[in-house]
Formats: sequence, structure tokens, C-alpha cells
Amino acid sequence: MNPYEKIEKLSQKEFKLITGVTREVFEKMLEVLREEYAKDHSGGGASGLPVEVRLTLALEYWREYRGQRHMAVSHQIPKSTINGAILWVEYRLMDRAEFKLKDLKERFKPEESEIKIVIVDVEEQPVERPKYEQEKSYSGKKNGTRQNTKS
Repeated sequence: MNPYEKIEKLSQKEFKLITGVTREVFEKMLEVLREEYAKDHSGGGASGLPVEVRLTLALEYWREYRGQRHMAVSHQIPKSTINGAILWVEYRLMDRAEFKLKDLKERFKPEESEIKIVIVDVEEQPVERPKYEQEKSYSGKKNGTRQNTKS
């Protein structure tokens, strides 16, 4: 059973608690994403995950701040696929005016409000590692762990 099928059967209240959005907002997001999906795949090509599953994974990630590795294990989907789905949804929804958030300064004017604004970046980034022939560029002088290969 995919993630969308699991939330599809929930009551209105449970749906909002799990996803963070109402069914109406979810349906609007889904409509926009289906249009974008049709544009992206108009020339054919591999379809990948269904749009409903992509949106559900993105909402789960945003709502719970779960690690993508944990999501991959619980949904039995590769981590790279989950990451791609979340980024795809983010970029498609960011481009639409109906899903843009107003400027934070506009929404919460610090001098008029007691609300303090804290922004936390929790996006996962791929690890950058040297790919090939690292030994040629690394002297090994930092901790003495490099073994002598000239024996």
C-alpha cells in the first residue's frame, strides 16, 4: 500500500493532522501538480512515482521533518527517489502564486507583534566526497593515517 492510499481513507480531522493541510488544499495542490506532470511527460519518458505519492511524501517530510532515510525504509522506496519527489513538488508549487507565502516581514511585523520569527533550515543535502584518485591530492599529513605504499 503506497503512502497516498494510507491517508486517503482518513477522516477530515486525521487527514489534516497527518498532512498539515486540509483535503481541499491537498486537492488544489494535486491539480497543479498533475498539470505540471503532464507538461513534464508530454514527450514520453519514464513516469516514476504517481503525483499523489510524490505530494504525500513531500507533505510527510515537511510536516514531520523525518529523515529521508527513515522514509525510504518505512515506504520501501529508495532514498534518492524520495528526495527527487520532494524537490519536484517543492519547485512546482513554488512557481505558483496561490502557494507563495507572503513575506515574513509583512506577515509578522516585529514592532507590532510579540511573535518571534525563527527560521530553521532542515533540508537534507547530498554528501560531497572526492570521487576518483583522492590519494593523489591528499598528503596524509593531518593525522598520520596514510600508509606507506612504497614497501
